[in-house]
Amino acid sequence: MAASWRLGCDPSLLRYLLGFGGRRSLGLARATGGCSVGGGPSLRWLHRTQWLPVDPIKILMPSLSPTMEVGNIVKWLKKEGETVSAGDALCEIETDKAVVTLDASDDGILAKIVQMPGVNVSWDGEGPKQMSSIDISVAVATDKGLITPIIKDAAAKGIQEIADSVKALSKKARDGKLLPEEYQGGSFSISNLGMFGIDEFTAVINPPQACILAVGRFRPVLKLAEDEEGNPRLQQHQLITVTMSSDSRMVDDELATRFLESFKANLENPIRLA
Repeated sequence: MAASWRLGCDPSLLRYLLGFGGRRSLGLARATGGCSVGGGPSLRWLHRTQWLPVDPIKILMPSLSPTMEVGNIVKWLKKEGETVSAGDALCEIETDKAVVTLDASDDGILAKIVQMPGVNVSWDGEGPKQMSSIDISVAVATDKGLITPIIKDAAAKGIQEIADSVKALSKKARDGKLLPEEYQGGSFSISNLGMFGIDEFTAVINPPQACILAVGRFRPVLKLAEDEEGNPRLQQHQLITVTMSSDSRMVDDELATRFLESFKANLENPIRLA
């Protein structure tokens, strides 16, 4: 199954995020499902001020019962951008025993929610397996063929750190110096043919992963807009098409659509990635 979204975005920002400035690509789609207690991906980021000038606080899934090993977020009780005070109810979590409310332990702002149940999975031969960390495989073309170095635990890294990692790993890949642990595994793949002038394409899933995101090139389009006086006028925008292929045994149409909607919203509102 493949689904596409066309995104109208800030071209300079996305060229930086997706690596259009050179022979590399970068994925920032953050996905996680049932989080392991105390050590999985973060539930959300809290920043101290509205303009997000400081490092975020990483909140891990707490142990809400003596036998709890995994929890699933059933409902968020706060929205992105809302002020959070210590003791406020953040979300409802389903454990092995009951649905429990998680309260904030500190004051801050809910900058962004990075939870996307079910996308960060792989097939273990018998069924879907929820991955404990978000490890992004980035397709890199080399003289010996395609290889996918991995950005380990991408959800815990900032934009600059991810960009630097992609650049370094891509160079190692082209030089034939990747270590096995730097390209074996991964939980979600990204392929960027936009740098080669491809408008849009559908990428082949890298088993046992569930999804791969195909990134096309930026292209200018004319869109009807209004000037300051409300008069219609044509304005040039930058358009990019991304297409996600997914294994329907693990990621159905509804989940894939929600993921792409979230991906689109993040890239068209880059403050959410700050």
